[in-house]
Amino acid sequence: MEPYKWDAFDYERYSTAQQQWARELIRKLELQGDEVVLDVGCGDGKVTAEIASSLPSGCVVGIDNSEEMITLAEHRYPAESFPNLRFQREDARNLPFHDEFTVVFSNATLHWIRDHLSVLEGISRSLQRGGKAVKP
Repeated sequence: MEPYKWDAFDYERYSTAQQQWARELIRKLELQGDEVVLDVGCGDGKVTAEIASSLPSGCVVGIDNSEEMITLAEHRYPAESFPNLRFQREDARNLPFHDEFTVVFSNATLHWIRDHLSVLEGISRSLQRGGKAVKP
């Protein structure tokens, strides 16, 4: 299945509702500041960057299947300015992580994916023992 072709700049311009939903979820995470977070479906990266700002001793990896979104996120939030934040292009249905994250976060993403079972299995593999997954 080919990735959906997003207009990343359009998404950035019109995604304030998604950002507000994400802020509610981030508050519910009650982050301590040292978590290692995976953001599944990070889009333009603005929510992922907000999470990173709550993690002075932790880090966050934002993934998205859209090359356009990852390119924009890396441009807006460069590693030199955001050392605890990185982005990578990944398919949520085939996550390459194993026991790496204390928190997996996803906001306004899973409704775009048909095969939820593979996503949930990947999230489970990605979490460290005792980790938690959060989505609306």
